[in-house]
Amino acid sequence: MKKISILVLVVVLLVLPSGVFAYNYGEHKLIGDQAFTKFISSLQHTSAAATFRSLLNLKAGKAGGPYDFPMSLKTVNAAVEEKNRISYGTLNGLSGDHLRDPYTLIEFLSDSSSAVYKIITLHEEYIAAGYSAAPDGKLVKLDFGYALLAMKNLSHFYQYGKPFQEQLHAFDKDVIGQCQRPELARQAFTRLNKTNAINMYVTLHLVAMDWAAQSGRLKGNPEQARTLLMFALLFNGFADHFLEDSFSSGHLVVKRTVAASVVNNKALHDFYSANGTMVLNRKAEIWKAHGDGTFNKPEFIKESARVLEAVELSLNDLWIAYENAALTGRESDFLMRIPEGKKMQENYLLNNLPALKLVPIPYNSDLPSLFENTEVTDSMKKTNQILPYRNFVRSRIGNSVVIGINGPSFSTKNYYRSFDFRINAGSISNRHTFNSKGGKKGVWDYWHGYTVAYSWGETGPYRDEFHKGATHQFRVGIRSNFDYWLNDKKFIGIYGYMEGGIQYGNRETSPIFVPSAGLQLGSLLNINYYNMPGWLRLPAQYLLPLKFRQGVVLTVKHPPKYFYGFEMDFVL
Repeated sequence: MKKISILVLVVVLLVLPSGVFAYNYGEHKLIGDQAFTKFISSLQHTSAAATFRSLLNLKAGKAGGPYDFPMSLKTVNAAVEEKNRISYGTLNGLSGDHLRDPYTLIEFLSDSSSAVYKIITLHEEYIAAGYSAAPDGKLVKLDFGYALLAMKNLSHFYQYGKPFQEQLHAFDKDVIGQCQRPELARQAFTRLNKTNAINMYVTLHLVAMDWAAQSGRLKGNPEQARTLLMFALLFNGFADHFLEDSFSSGHLVVKRTVAASVVNNKALHDFYSANGTMVLNRKAEIWKAHGDGTFNKPEFIKESARVLEAVELSLNDLWIAYENAALTGRESDFLMRIPEGKKMQENYLLNNLPALKLVPIPYNSDLPSLFENTEVTDSMKKTNQILPYRNFVRSRIGNSVVIGINGPSFSTKNYYRSFDFRINAGSISNRHTFNSKGGKKGVWDYWHGYTVAYSWGETGPYRDEFHKGATHQFRVGIRSNFDYWLNDKKFIGIYGYMEGGIQYGNRETSPIFVPSAGLQLGSLLNINYYNMPGWLRLPAQYLLPLKFRQGVVLTVKHPPKYFYGFEMDFVL
């Protein structure tokens, strides 16, 4: 049982993006705390603002630390309320990554032995030691639900290639009311978790705005108003986690599915988080977005300021909803003004939620519909186009299944023929650069990762008529790709494996070393299998194989056995 648990843990860690999602816990916490402090400082000195502050029951942290507030549904006693105090940044960090919905947080905070307190303590220990979060491995051991939530929750990402309006296709006004009823919330979040970061933010933010408006209408009943405002902060803390995710480059380029979680989501997320990608927002700002570990670094200060501004605007929406309701006594005007027609609904939400003016516009969007009063320049179009090298990058770093067919080569006394079944997974190091003009001509790229292979075949003296039975090989090693770009679209691909393992068969078991090298020629003929639909790649590679290699099986007891082969890759 212990071995099974360890195996599951290893598999889970392979599919978890570094830091699990976009900015990791410490960065989410820092963003939330700084934005909340700026928001509170921006409130004017009016009677409504004073009431708003008092309802929040804010308490400044020690030594200039962040504000915190109670997360109790009602005040049981001072000790319980003090225990349940939490900062907005902590709420940001926990939301979505560690907790499936806001009601779960309230439930866990009422239990001093719950995993939430242990998770917060573990994170804080690593933050105090100079890290931005606790390691995924320790978090999974502490709370396995963390890993399961990471695989099942698809909503931390954009839907790559879908225009901005389509990100809101799944928006449903009815879900807002369902989220406000604890008995229906779990079902509502199950639906939301299958959507995307934009829809998740918009839906939960509107829930929070409605709670804030209800609080404003009940300002004469402080106990009820305080509870409703607490729910507003709780839901907006969840919403802002996904808003913050929207600024992470690794979350803009992934086609998030449960199957792809195992194959390429982690690899693409980590690659683009580290290397960055150019993005555009509705203020016509163009910049290079990055991901994990970049918040508040000096070289990314403008990028960090943009995220903070978005979260502050999001919090300010709560204040506006509260103030308007407190002054007029009416229900949330914003919800009432949302059109019923799907297309009108999408445009209304994009145009009337201020934070969405700052987030990166999803690639392949209809820019004229988003910039009706602004000229769409060539640089804006170029920035927003489908990433030209994304599928190539995916083919190099994504986990893949490889089928190989090998036969004897050279006129030697021994032969080796076999079928290979190979899994390429993980990344050791890579380089994907551009020339001084921003193109690829004349550039060398390299990619190194791990490989595991099983081979079934025959080996023996060449032309020996006596069939000695099957030979099996189990090999592990390093895979490498080297690509030289002749121009922006064509490259010569050189690849190889350095593998060792065990061979058994013919009543003999022996260690083996199997080096091999080959060429990928598809790009020279403008045949890039990685751009084909998944169902077409394997048949196309079988009918027109353009990936060849030459190798040798080396053993202690027998002469070298040379072989040639061709391979068919399958990457989702």
